[in-house]
Amino acid sequence: MINPPTNILNQTFYKPMLIRIPKVLQINVQLLLYKQDYITLKCRNMSNTSKFISRINCSQGKVPFLIGVAGGTASGKSTVCKKIMEKLGQVEMEHAQRRVVCISQDSFYRELSPAEITKAEKGQFNFDHPSAFNEKLMEDTLKDILAGRKCEIPTYDYKNHTLKRDDLVTIYPADVVLFEGILVFYFPAIRSLFHMKLFVDTDSDTRLARRVMRDITERGRDLDQVLNQYINFVKPAFEEFCSPTKKFADVIIPRGADNTVAIDLIVYHIWDILQGYSEKAKANVVKDFLLENGILSSLPK
Repeated sequence: MINPPTNILNQTFYKPMLIRIPKVLQINVQLLLYKQDYITLKCRNMSNTSKFISRINCSQGKVPFLIGVAGGTASGKSTVCKKIMEKLGQVEMEHAQRRVVCISQDSFYRELSPAEITKAEKGQFNFDHPSAFNEKLMEDTLKDILAGRKCEIPTYDYKNHTLKRDDLVTIYPADVVLFEGILVFYFPAIRSLFHMKLFVDTDSDTRLARRVMRDITERGRDLDQVLNQYINFVKPAFEEFCSPTKKFADVIIPRGADNTVAIDLIVYHIWDILQGYSEKAKANVVKDFLLENGILSSLPK
């Protein structure tokens, strides 16, 4: 089983500084060859070494790796995301320090009118239809996240069918962002933003059983309301809007969070991407720094 150390994302990568850069002839630094094309730079007579290290640290402000996680209601999307974060050691830490964060599409339900709230209280409003979401706010928020900006999003009150504007969740810049929901692949403009797309595929009987238990115990619904809403809205919407988006997925996860092999492979892939992001960012900073300080007179193209 692939299980990277839980502190893998907290490693300091520039001690010693191993950077993959092209071998060049005119270098005014001491070079120590390391394996194949890895070299350790031991800079001499650099009065602004601290500035260099600072720029290495700043290079971490890269474009986040955005992962969309779609699937039917109660398919295990949020559980899969939690498992990924657990395996990457990102759960038991301060929110502002996390390098992997998870956002729910439920936070982007649009504001309902009084008449719609009345329908929702009777189980007669279709929350699984694309029109139930604020598409523009979703797109704008994800673009802000990709730009490395801090965002604040409301939490959704499932019992009262309203957004809690006084209970905002702050999303700090992170290396990996998981965005989960039933229709995250439905909107083309939003779908195009993802670097990886996962679809959690769980059989309908299991999803219905989970939804009944969840809505009754956690959301204060009665059994008749849950079943009527499922038959009239949830199941038809899944077949019309959610299930067809499976074709856009890069990875389909059968059995959801129970599929530990698939989750381990995804975690390893994310880990590998993060390692590559760090290496590439540092290499670019090293190249620019050496050129600016006359240490390299030229680089091969």
